Amino acid sequence: MDDKIEEILAQYPVQIESRKRIRGAILLETREGQYLLREYNGSASRLEREERIKESLMSHGYRKVDKALANKQGELLTRDGSGNIWLMKRWFAGRECDLKDAKQVCRAMSHLAMLHLWMSEQQEVDIRTQQTENAEELTPSGRETDLGGEELQAAEVTAFTPIDFFGRRNRELKRVHTYIRKKRRKNEMELALLDAFAHYYEQGCEAEQLETAEHNYDYLQREAAEQGKLMHGSYNYHNILFQGREVVTSNFENAKVGIQIMDLYGFLRKTMEKNGWKQDLGRRMIASYEEKRSLSEEERHLLYTLLLYPEKYWKQCNFYYNGKKSWMSSKSYEKLLRIRGQEEGRIQFLEMIKDVLF
Repeated sequence: MDDKIEEILAQYPVQIESRKRIRGAILLETREGQYLLREYNGSASRLEREERIKESLMSHGYRKVDKALANKQGELLTRDGSGNIWLMKRWFAGRECDLKDAKQVCRAMSHLAMLHLWMSEQQEVDIRTQQTENAEELTPSGRETDLGGEELQAAEVTAFTPIDFFGRRNRELKRVHTYIRKKRRKNEMELALLDAFAHYYEQGCEAEQLETAEHNYDYLQREAAEQGKLMHGSYNYHNILFQGREVVTSNFENAKVGIQIMDLYGFLRKTMEKNGWKQDLGRRMIASYEEKRSLSEEERHLLYTLLLYPEKYWKQCNFYYNGKKSWMSSKSYEKLLRIRGQEEGRIQFLEMIKDVLF
């Protein structure tokens, strides 16, 4: 393995001072700065599009971007003797965003708004060749010096097709409910899913009605396509680093033309879950975003509808139905109990956020 790494490193125009293995990658200290080397499983066209996005961000003054480094042949991807493909990109030491730190999450929200403004002017990005597959994320850990690549599942929110989005998920909930009801013997997980179904299904139906009756969210999708508006696609605490007063966003693998509010929703929901749906924090996060970029009426309605939909309950149902139904995961059962335990706070948060948004 070391010989293979030496073979790859020799093809790059950097003078390496030290290196260390971290999860899924190699962190390099060089005279030219800090870099990360890892195997690459995506397509060349996807990487090229990602690099165009980063170049545009840099043209707006966004200096700290994890751009790929070309090898001595001028190519972004390097193949070793075994046929494996490697990528080297800039990296930045820093601390991950702490979702328990109100100041940090508000700064992250303000930073996201600025990213969305910059990523709304990507005229050079060819949306016709946009890739829709999810890339594996390479994310730093929470420790300042451990900036390794950790293979995670693709971001929770990377794409959104408004047409029948909530209706499709509601049909999935109904299918799981029907399946469990027909079982003669039910375990604790199944009983808990059944017990919670009526409450969460009602929320799902309300979200579906808001989508179909009051607002046409397809407008936001068309607007994004026509104007070339990009979403980050993986705006989570792993990819938000703090370097003193600076905020650095990394890993643009999932950046794509799409509804930008999905980035805000994903980060807001995750933060609220980690903080017991604290109303004041949610209010401050929305305010921090809107200090830089105002939400449109349609974005406000979509954000509320997304928050209303019982995402976590749906995920547990989906995980159960597509997994080993005869075996109950204690971890999944505990997650379901935590979801239900937070529901009162979530309901109060929804009432508050409705007043804030409308």
